[in-house]
Amino acid sequence: MNKLPPLNALRIFEAVARLQSFTKAAETLYLTQSAVSHQVRNLEEHFGFPLLVRSQRGITLTPEGATLQHCLRDALQQIDDTCLQLSQRQHSIRIKSPPSIAVRWLVPKLQQFRAQFPDLDINVSTVWDEKPAFDWGLFDLAIQYGEGDWPGVTVELLHRETLTPVAAPALLAGKTRLTMAELADYPLIHTSRDRHDWELWLGTPWPKGQKELLFDADVMGIEAARHGLGVALLDPFIVQDALADGSLVTPCERTVPSGKGYFLVLPPHERHIRRIQPLVQWLQQAV
Repeated sequence: MNKLPPLNALRIFEAVARLQSFTKAAETLYLTQSAVSHQVRNLEEHFGFPLLVRSQRGITLTPEGATLQHCLRDALQQIDDTCLQLSQRQHSIRIKSPPSIAVRWLVPKLQQFRAQFPDLDINVSTVWDEKPAFDWGLFDLAIQYGEGDWPGVTVELLHRETLTPVAAPALLAGKTRLTMAELADYPLIHTSRDRHDWELWLGTPWPKGQKELLFDADVMGIEAARHGLGVALLDPFIVQDALADGSLVTPCERTVPSGKGYFLVLPPHERHIRRIQPLVQWLQQAV
C-alpha cells in the first residue's frame, strides 16, 4: 500500500476546495489561515505537484486538485453516513427472518414489544435461503429455519416445528374429520417442490395420481388453504390466528415433528448479544 498523505491535511484541503477560500476554511475548522496554508503546501509537497492555483481573485483547482476533491468529498460523505448509521444502531435492531414466520407470527406481535420497549426501533427483512449466510453487517439477529446446526454463531431454539393438515371449512363441506384415505379426494398443497413434508406425514412415498398444488413459500400455501384450494400441511404455530378465527381447521388428528424448527441466531460478539438481549428474551417468552 502506498504511503497515505497526512489525513488532517486532506481534511483541510477538502474544506479549502469546497469553500474556495483559505479564510473561510480557517474559520470553519477553527484554525489560523497560515495553518491552513501550511497544511495545503505540505500536501502539495507530498504529491509533488500543485493542487490549486492562488490568485488575487481567489483559488482555482488544478485538474489533480479537482480529482482529489471529488474523491475526498465522496469518501467523507460515506464516512459521515456510516457514522450516522452506527450511532443510530444503539436504538434499533435489524432482524432477518423467513417470510412465513415474519408475516404470520412476528409482525402481529411487534406492537406488544413496542409497548414494552418504546425507544427501540425494530427493522425486519424477510429472506428465504436454504443455505443461510449470516452477514452481521446487515442485521443484528436472525430467525432461521432449519436444524440449528450452523457453525460459528450462537443458536437458541425458538420453536420446534410440527406438521398437521389444515383446510378451510368450506372445502370440507361440513366434515370435521378426514381419514388419511379421504385426503385423496382433495388437492394437497405443497410449500416446497420436493413433497417431503407430505411424504413424512403420510409415512409413504407420494401417492400416484394424487391431485396437488405446488407453491414455493409457506405464506402462499397458507393463503391457498384459506381460499379453499386444497389441504395444506403446516405448523399450527404459524397459523394461530387462522385457527383461532375458524378460517382454517385441522381435520386430522395426526401430527408429526419435521425434525426442523425456527431458531434465534445471534452474532458471535458478546457486546452485540448484550444489546439485543431484551429482544431475544421477549421473543422466547412470546412463543
